Amino acid sequence: MISFALMMTIIGAKAQMPARNRPYRWLPRLLLRVCLLTLLAGCAATSATVIEEEKVVNTKPMFRYTTLLVRDFELTRDVPPLETAAPAGGRAEKIHYGQLPGELSTHIVRYVTAHRIYRGVVRDGTPDAATLVLTGKFIRIGRFKISVEATLRDGATGLEVASFRQTLWDVIDTTASFGELGRELADFIYRIQYK
Repeated sequence: MISFALMMTIIGAKAQMPARNRPYRWLPRLLLRVCLLTLLAGCAATSATVIEEEKVVNTKPMFRYTTLLVRDFELTRDVPPLETAAPAGGRAEKIHYGQLPGELSTHIVRYVTAHRIYRGVVRDGTPDAATLVLTGKFIRIGRFKISVEATLRDGATGLEVASFRQTLWDVIDTTASFGELGRELADFIYRIQYK
């Protein structure tokens, strides 16, 4: 609406422009193009990730945790193998859903390590008072949707520090989307460092 009003103002100003200012007649066109590009940028495709819930209930400052222990997410459904997208010139592979929790944990470890929040990011070990434990479960895995629920717990007490529920939509190749899901979970862990 604002862009339309601005566009109409430019057109009106151009119509009333005296003949001696004709060398600058490109200026209204430039402003019109900038307005249209701004309008189109607002209509660009948005992320297919929906954060449904994000909750932080930490009892002590997050900087006290120096290690993150990432546990494989629970996957309780027994479903047939998932066919992945075929690489260029190759054949499609079949991956069992049982392998997906480990793959997601690998992506989470990689992205959290890249943020350099913790001294150690591990997938196995015994938690202590300086350890934050990431656990979670898959709510739904399908061809077009992946939903997860993640919980961060204090390593010593087991009390919940934060939780996160997210749905990834428009999933065409489930295994390729696990990298994006791991990055979203790592970003959540990064965001809560300052809460």
